[in-house]
Amino acid sequence: MKHIHWLLPGQNHNLQSIQNNILASVRLRAYVSSINTKSFTFSFGENMPLKTDVLVIGKIGNFDLARRTKNWLNQIQMSSFSNNKIILDYTDNHLMINSPMTNFYRSILPFITIATTPSKKMSSIFSNFWKGPIETINDSIEVEINEWKKDKSSKKLLWFGHSTNVIYLLNFIKKNQSLLKKYSINIITNQIGIDYFNQFNQTNLNFETKLWSIKTLLDESKSCDVCIIPSDKSNSQKQGAGHNRLITGLALGMPIIATTLPSYSEFKDYFIDDENDKVKDVLHDPNIIKNKVILAQKKIVPLFSKVNLSKKWHKVFSK
Repeated sequence: MKHIHWLLPGQNHNLQSIQNNILASVRLRAYVSSINTKSFTFSFGENMPLKTDVLVIGKIGNFDLARRTKNWLNQIQMSSFSNNKIILDYTDNHLMINSPMTNFYRSILPFITIATTPSKKMSSIFSNFWKGPIETINDSIEVEINEWKKDKSSKKLLWFGHSTNVIYLLNFIKKNQSLLKKYSINIITNQIGIDYFNQFNQTNLNFETKLWSIKTLLDESKSCDVCIIPSDKSNSQKQGAGHNRLITGLALGMPIIATTLPSYSEFKDYFIDDENDKVKDVLHDPNIIKNKVILAQKKIVPLFSKVNLSKKWHKVFSK
């Protein structure tokens, strides 16, 4: 039985902490890779066990970066010398931009065996920096399909995401303040995101902020009428972003207004671009794109289930 170790920030994590982690790349990738199998054992954290067969490199993060870089690089080199499979799960575009983590990612390229990414666009981007095998494994969704059963009244909007995405929400509401003034916006994020929003919001729109959890997301989606997912398509770091928020919103039975990031373009038939003239119409009557949501729930959303995507991870581990 092969042992898989995920290099992740923090000391040894148990499966429950991975499942409930605030980082989507941990919950929707590391956790999903570990379920639905009897062929592998798993561990997660800063230090891999001696008997590791496959080492998966997750997000290194910016905290305590110098120490962590040295520690992780030592383990990656040790794993390489032992002829273990080394998988880089590349979910943020640090090689295209000059970030604090760029040097780390450059330094590990000679040691990796295979790379995984959350989108076809990210796979294409990564192929410019590394010529080995690359597998696209989408982020899973964490919710069951909630069928559209009644018309929407268009009174409340929903935004959910990590604190790093709050800046795009702020830009969106500032740009569309007059359009949004008769709506309330429910915001679900971590405490850092809530604090950042409260500090930099310059509008007088109606908001309600709540700490992220799956239960909160499910509860709020039932009372909201439209989900908004603004971003910045010119930001290099967002070029290969995963689809999890878009697919989650559709699974929840919500009409979506979103920025058409390159990785979102293959799903453009199922949401309205946030620069489209129809945004005003959708806000006025979300029911006009009901068919888009219903079609997505039939054709697209099931592809992102945990079971389906765990099988893709297991194939990569077995190669």
